[in-house]
Amino acid sequence: MRSRERVMWGGAGVLVAALLAVAPWPARQEQPLSVPASTVPVAAPVTAADVAPRRAVPVRTPGPAQPAATVVPPAPGDVPPEPEVANAPAQPNDPIVEEQPRTARWKLEKTEHITSLLGRDVTRLEGEKQEARARGDKARVEQVDALLQRHRVRLDELREEARTLSEAARNEPPEP
Repeated sequence: MRSRERVMWGGAGVLVAALLAVAPWPARQEQPLSVPASTVPVAAPVTAADVAPRRAVPVRTPGPAQPAATVVPPAPGDVPPEPEVANAPAQPNDPIVEEQPRTARWKLEKTEHITSLLGRDVTRLEGEKQEARARGDKARVEQVDALLQRHRVRLDELREEARTLSEAARNEPPEP
């Protein structure tokens, strides 16, 4: 039982201490010491300008005055813009040109173009592989070899696609 009472009184003591720490106490008024005025030295007032260091260079250097906007005289045939009006009526849009049909001829042209670009890339990579081999850079040779294999597979796919497209383009009706 004794330990319970100690804990209870200890908790109460902490609570009282906390309340006393937070409770507003009347502020203590300090009484000025009475010292004869003749013994206290009086200093001259100091201003901020007396204490601040002098600047050697101004903070901002003014630049040449630039005009707010460039005015360009209108050329013959120029139409001045209309002034903005609140709640103006909607302006008609230009008609949208229909997309050209993607015919077999069109796709064949695109495929042939991609094939030629990929063929140039293969030629460049073969040269790069030979240069890397001459330098003895085995890591670069392996990288370029992997790229070459991928490009050659894609080239074969594109050539096969071009063959089927050329047959389809032959069977297409002529363009108007």
